[in-house]
Amino acid sequence: MTRARDVANLIGSGNYSSTTFTATAGQTVFSIAHTQNFVQVFMNGLLLDLTVDYTSNGSAVTLTSGAAAGDEIEVVAYNTFSVGDALNQAAADTRYVNTTGDTMTGALTVDTATSTNLTVDSGVYGGIQFKVAGTDTGYITSYTNGSGAEAMYIGGADTVNLHTGTNHALTGGTTRLQIDASGHVTMPNQPVFYGTRATNQTTTGNQDASTPIDFPTSTTIISSTHWNHSNHRFTAPVTGNYMFEWGYATNQIAGQSVYRTFLWKNGSKQAWTQLRNDSNGHTGYNYSSRGALLPLTANDYIHLNSSTDAGYAFYGDSTLRIHLSIFLVG
Repeated sequence: MTRARDVANLIGSGNYSSTTFTATAGQTVFSIAHTQNFVQVFMNGLLLDLTVDYTSNGSAVTLTSGAAAGDEIEVVAYNTFSVGDALNQAAADTRYVNTTGDTMTGALTVDTATSTNLTVDSGVYGGIQFKVAGTDTGYITSYTNGSGAEAMYIGGADTVNLHTGTNHALTGGTTRLQIDASGHVTMPNQPVFYGTRATNQTTTGNQDASTPIDFPTSTTIISSTHWNHSNHRFTAPVTGNYMFEWGYATNQIAGQSVYRTFLWKNGSKQAWTQLRNDSNGHTGYNYSSRGALLPLTANDYIHLNSSTDAGYAFYGDSTLRIHLSIFLVG
């Protein structure tokens, strides 16, 4: 036995707890949960020797010789802890990105939270630059001048493309807007319609007639999904401002008659043009054209119709040659 506590051999093993028992005559086993061998046992203040005076199994300490009744047994149990892993400079360089001037490889996920922004800041004109195989392919940057005016720039080496779709431009997706190196802007999916009527159409009746002018199937149509050959209507695919332009030629107008075409929106007249003949007849061609800019809501529909003044009619072989163009302005 020794007469003093000696914790030098257990230093650094962590925090500890102390439990005191009062022994009965001949008692050897004292139950206490602990880490095996990480204990010190004292009898009446004297430190006992592990393996000589007692043994430890993690759930109890057992004295080699039984205690006397009233002996005080103190068990000090020490908790273990692990020293944290440490990285040297080389290992840290391969694991972490420096806050200033560094390069990383592989996919980078910045944040998946919808309310969190990614900020790329620079003292001058900096922004995000995109490269593929070491070639500059594009950039996004913003700039605030000395007056506080802000500007944003999206650039590319040759062309700038705006796509929609789940895949990138190399394997899928659809180009919706393109700016080439010369500054030409194209929008291949912009709603556009152009139709011509190649056959004659005899027109009589009053100016309130609303029967649509027929554009036959031979009509030249771009983006034809927006034109219906059955009811002769253009239906707006999206809300926006649409430009309409139409023109026509007539032949053999009856004396002192007026020939008109009307542009209708959802069954309501919006614009019209007319030809008037004040003589007793005309055997040549007359021409007229008109343009109109109309705001349309998605699914609004447009059609053209033609008429003459009530009581006046074209000769039986009167003809109508007409065209119509429509495009979304913005």
